[in-house]
Amino acid sequence: MRAVSTALGLLLWLWLGAARVALATPAEDLERARQTFRAGDFQAAQPLLSFLLYPTPRLARSDDLLEAHVLLGACGFETGDRVVARREFEQALYLSAELTLERLLFSDGAVRFFEDTKAALQERQRRNAEKRALAEERDRLRKYRESLIVYEVRPFYVNFVPFGAGQFQNGNRTRGLLFATSQAAAFAASAGIWIYLVNQYGFNGRVPTEEAESARLLQQLEIGAGAAFWAFYSWSVVDALLHYKPRAQVEGDDSLLPEDLRKLDGRTPRRSTTPAASAVRRASPRREPEKRSWFGPAPVPGGVVLGLGTEF
Repeated sequence: MRAVSTALGLLLWLWLGAARVALATPAEDLERARQTFRAGDFQAAQPLLSFLLYPTPRLARSDDLLEAHVLLGACGFETGDRVVARREFEQALYLSAELTLERLLFSDGAVRFFEDTKAALQERQRRNAEKRALAEERDRLRKYRESLIVYEVRPFYVNFVPFGAGQFQNGNRTRGLLFATSQAAAFAASAGIWIYLVNQYGFNGRVPTEEAESARLLQQLEIGAGAAFWAFYSWSVVDALLHYKPRAQVEGDDSLLPEDLRKLDGRTPRRSTTPAASAVRRASPRREPEKRSWFGPAPVPGGVVLGLGTEF
């Protein structure tokens, strides 16, 4: 009977002990893990600390949570598990970036590993911050470019400039090339024949009788080429006026960007190829003095030549 009572008492004592352990608060579990760690039993302390942190933290106080990560990281280092050590030290540094380890409580190896982890984490965070800042600036650059509206101011007098100038200004490159080629050919033919006749017979035009027929034919070709030039020129002026717009929206370039956004692409910004371009975000360009161009016959001693000039 006495033996039965002793056995029942022992079972009751064990049950109460297990219940007391099961009913221990997280703070009490942390204290037990702390004492186990200080005793140097890292293998035993590691599961106790893992139980307090994973899968969800059971510690309410931030200081206790920080200490648990540090102790678990130190246990991982002392047991040779560098992955756990680095992970837990980083978690502790996320909670306190200025955290340091005391050499009185941790081994020199654990302290060095912690400092290396801290330096690597800071460098990684710095690079990530730079990448985020660059991404934000590039996004700002993209939005700025999308909102930038640029207009090219087109002078009216260019419509009267020969050789397809009006067509090129209006953006009609094909017609501009056609007019430039046809006018240049007609002008070159007329001017070339006139220069030949002047060199051959002088400004007074004294032609020997035997050469009169050929000289007359050359004069007719000269006049015909000149007439063709004026016909092509008139056609080009009418065409340019029909398609003329005082200003046209064009694609902006980096020269219109703010100074801080120009540096994002890592290159020197391109200068605008259209000096008259202006952005709606900027002040209107200074108004240039009005210029007038003329093209027509100009008298010279002994004859008439075609002339091109500009008046201010």
